[in-house]
Amino acid sequence: MELSIDNYKNILPGNLVKRSEKCIVRECDEIEKYKYQAYVDENDVSFDVTILLNDKKELLHHNCDCKSKAAFCQHKIALFLYIAKKGAKKSAGNPKKSDKLDMLVNEVDIADLRKWIKELLIKNKDMELAFVHHFSNQTSKHTPQDVKKLTLDAVKAVIKNKRKIEVGEVKKIIDLWTEIHLPIVEKYYSNLTDVKSFENFNALVESYEEIQRKVSSSSNKMIKYLESLFAKVLTALNELQHEDDWNLALGYFADLIDGESYNLRIHYLSFLEKAIGCDGTLKGKDLIDKLVKRYIKCDPTKFYDGKIYTETLFNIVVNNDLFAVYHKVFKPITFNNDYNELLIDNLINCGHLQLAEKYCREQIKNNSREEYNLLYLQFMKKIAFLEKDENKLAEVLKYLFPNTFDFDDYLFIYSRIENEEEKKKWRSKVLSRARQLANYNTDAMRFSFKLMELDNKYGKMIDYINDNTSYNIIFEYAERMILADKKEFLKTIFNKTDHTYYMDEDREVTETISKLLGLLKKYYTESEIKKSIDNASKSSWSYRTNMLIAFMADTRIQK
Repeated sequence: MELSIDNYKNILPGNLVKRSEKCIVRECDEIEKYKYQAYVDENDVSFDVTILLNDKKELLHHNCDCKSKAAFCQHKIALFLYIAKKGAKKSAGNPKKSDKLDMLVNEVDIADLRKWIKELLIKNKDMELAFVHHFSNQTSKHTPQDVKKLTLDAVKAVIKNKRKIEVGEVKKIIDLWTEIHLPIVEKYYSNLTDVKSFENFNALVESYEEIQRKVSSSSNKMIKYLESLFAKVLTALNELQHEDDWNLALGYFADLIDGESYNLRIHYLSFLEKAIGCDGTLKGKDLIDKLVKRYIKCDPTKFYDGKIYTETLFNIVVNNDLFAVYHKVFKPITFNNDYNELLIDNLINCGHLQLAEKYCREQIKNNSREEYNLLYLQFMKKIAFLEKDENKLAEVLKYLFPNTFDFDDYLFIYSRIENEEEKKKWRSKVLSRARQLANYNTDAMRFSFKLMELDNKYGKMIDYINDNTSYNIIFEYAERMILADKKEFLKTIFNKTDHTYYMDEDREVTETISKLLGLLKKYYTESEIKKSIDNASKSSWSYRTNMLIAFMADTRIQK
């Protein structure tokens, strides 16, 4: 059943309708027949919503610029309810009213009309600005100073000296900008290589940035307006026939990314990244070279957005397969592991192992906590392996091992310690650390069991079983532990208290416990098992269940 004005009460969920009724619908217009557009406010945030109905008042199409994944968000419902209950003001106007308006305009005295318009414009500065601009013929003579003044004046005409722009005021500003900027941007779009046209476009962007620094608004309409202008520049760029023109047009943006102030032109940097795309080895190679050379001449750390500058340029270079050419340009950024990981990984892949190792050591030196070193130690392990330097590899693994508990790494390190006393000390040290971490580190727990297996100490291994030991590990060594100390093993596994009652939630654990029970029946009599369970129940202090005992009880109940 299609959602319509007549049946929405039976289709829309009641709780969602209640939430939607808290939204405020403003400036609802019927821009075409049965096509409604409005602002819908949810708390301090405003959204553009459009709804289209058919002749039967059924929903045909709907759109909202919120990021909800719901097929029909609460903002759309709010507008739908508004239309259903109150109707919308038609932008086309009532035909009868239109006829009356036409008649009045045609009959009014021109002098009186001019006087009335002038008084109206004096009272409404935004309308005055739009009127002056519309009826002036100064388009071709605009300078950057003119563009800046027009852009800023439009804001001042709407909000005067306020510091916060309301959502409705943002719409008025955008409407004014659209009209004022139209001849300026169209002239630029038609000739992207003309430096004077670019300077006017740049003045427009600078004015936007100045406004963003001075005032605040919960609406995202201003940034969307700016993004729409850049999108049209991209479209015009794609229509350029000559590569030289393309480079010249984008070069204007590249020259203005950084200046004397501490602020970067992030809008230009992002725009250039989109314009270049992943085709830099062809058309954009010269432009990328220009960007890199400009970057080298400045100190990115002095800029407020210096990290973004480095990361964006790095992405442009890597995405266009030019990292091998500019690998010395980029340096690590302290405490920025995501970027550093990509940088060092690319250095290793290009064969610059010494530089990659240098950067790893620098970051390890700067880190205040040991766990932050893991990423860089892994890289150093890879570098030592590629260099086939076993001594360096052993040195790195000594630092890396306490975080990974990789048993093969343990064997590699242990075999290369020549002094027997040093071997014992190191073995004791890593085993002690593994035992400390075993309660919440599965790798550390597994290492402890593997080390006991290596030493053939299965009786000692029983002591390592605790509340956190997985049944997979227990079953893996169960038979050899039983043969080492049959009585102690049975006592230990029944006195074990587990952290979950819901063994049926993990099928693999249930299957392992079933196999372990089968192994017990092989080595123990039924009376031995029962006696051990009874003793465990008498001495139990914990409210937690032993999963093995619970499994046996469930099995008997099912039988």
